[in-house]
Amino acid sequence: MLPPYFTSLYRLFLRTSSASVLHQSSAVRNIRSLWRPVFTDAARVINKLQTNPSDLEKNSLQNRLKDWETQMDRTLSLLYASANSRGLPHQLTRNLSQLYHSEYERMSNRKYPVWNAQLPPRSHEYHIPAPDTTPKALNKEEKARQVQYLEDRAWNPLGLANGTGFKV
Repeated sequence: MLPPYFTSLYRLFLRTSSASVLHQSSAVRNIRSLWRPVFTDAARVINKLQTNPSDLEKNSLQNRLKDWETQMDRTLSLLYASANSRGLPHQLTRNLSQLYHSEYERMSNRKYPVWNAQLPPRSHEYHIPAPDTTPKALNKEEKARQVQYLEDRAWNPLGLANGTGFKV
């Protein structure tokens, strides 16, 4: 059971996030999706604290929760400023929403293998091919790793800014 202050904070966040993007449904959904993991992780920490952990673990969890509360205070003040003005805070929340949406679209448009009911279950199309060790394939793999590294580096500061770096 989560304490009332946590649910109250979450409801305040929901109202503030909606106002910060002028109640535009897609932007509200994007902003909420961006911050939802933060609240989920904090709820896990609160639940762990309620299970009477050891003193060392309890201190660690309390410090994490205190840091999270500080981050959420700053987040709420940013969202409040975004709701009241059309300056930099509003542009930031709008851009965060658009960034989240474009990343979601990019990930959802990936081409994955599709099951074909006309093929037998042991068809060669379902077998995973052996890795290609030609120089061209290795270069392609290396380029894919570099792209993934660049994406991780681009999203990590955003995770720290919105608090998703908060892990249990």
